[in-house]
Amino acid sequence: MNCKKVKILIIDDEKAILKMLRKRLDRFGFAVDVAETAEGGINKINSNPYDLIFTDIKMPGMSGDDVFKYVQANVKKSIPIIAMSGTPWLLGNSNFDAVIAKPFSKEELMDTLSRFVQITQP
Repeated sequence: MNCKKVKILIIDDEKAILKMLRKRLDRFGFAVDVAETAEGGINKINSNPYDLIFTDIKMPGMSGDDVFKYVQANVKKSIPIIAMSGTPWLLGNSNFDAVIAKPFSKEELMDTLSRFVQITQP
């Protein structure tokens, strides 16, 4: 899949993470959307088709696990969901398609992303 055709949703309550991820992914030509809460992310999922979702695990209110369960139960197509966590060792038996530990490098981000989409260098 060409980067320009890939729509990614990032859900995280940390504005700095949202800004950094959006900036990095924009450079590669991905169509990026963000939400600061799980509830906001679910609203966007209901309104837009996404090819991949990044979600923080621990957020006020609903969690990244709640987002995962919602997508599994309510979205007809399979969407890879990558969990982001400062405590990834607690997610050993999770059902997420991938888990990336915060803080992560640009290389770790792109390596994880490349498991799901083809990436072309900017």
